Amino acid sequence: MSQVDNATVSAHLSHVRIVMVNTTLPANIGSALRAMKTMGLSQLVLVAPKTYPHPDIDALAAGATDLIEKIQIVETLEEAIKDCHLVFGTSARSRTIPWPLLDARPAAEKSLDAVVNHQQEIAIVFGREDRGLTNEELALANYHVTIPVNSDYGVLNVAQAIQVICYEMRMAAMDLVGKEVDPNATMHVTETEDMQWDEPLVTHEQMEQFYPHIEKMLADIEFLDPQNPRLLPLRLRRLFGRIQLDRMEYHLLRGIFSRVQALNNGSWKKTEKIDQEKDPQ
Repeated sequence: MSQVDNATVSAHLSHVRIVMVNTTLPANIGSALRAMKTMGLSQLVLVAPKTYPHPDIDALAAGATDLIEKIQIVETLEEAIKDCHLVFGTSARSRTIPWPLLDARPAAEKSLDAVVNHQQEIAIVFGREDRGLTNEELALANYHVTIPVNSDYGVLNVAQAIQVICYEMRMAAMDLVGKEVDPNATMHVTETEDMQWDEPLVTHEQMEQFYPHIEKMLADIEFLDPQNPRLLPLRLRRLFGRIQLDRMEYHLLRGIFSRVQALNNGSWKKTEKIDQEKDPQ
């Protein structure tokens, strides 16, 4: 590819961040940086790393030490992904409740389509070396992503997994750039989605205000028992994470929740009067 094309690929990949949660070994952070730079990614977010900074990071990031200055350190996964629109949680294990699952290649294609066509911010979240991501952390993702490996020996450390995902991201970006340069070029897309939004999609941070609201509304009308919610909150996360709400849909649904709550507690007439004053007929 030409230098111009490479710059375009890197520009697209700048909207994809790698998130590492509670990393124990500094060497894995350095190796991740090297893997990222090789494939043109530059955003690394560390969630409460066990040891940072450390000389092993500089040593293993040979040739990619410039990315160390760009690392963001946060205390929680929620903070790391709050401004993202599409979040992938890496997982090799089945969970209590099935989640939308993509292999690395279609996940990369979906990510770059979201970047190029919908100006979304993407996060790929990697867990701890010894036990990966918790069920609670995986529930924050829109999709789970897995790497097809040899079933007889499916062992990848976190830095190796990041290398594979970054490679797939680069290949997806190159396909899209090639299609932009040559409209007749063949583009391999495993999962197609042609949807043009008229409103911006909401971020993860906004959805973290949405879920408590819907759960409170369901508790108010005694549809959900807060003391024994079972899997209902998790299923709601799976449902709305799969849909991806835009701003208008988000405010519409939260308005409905508020009206249901007002009707339930007998304050609907007051709410109706306020709404009429805001929007006179």
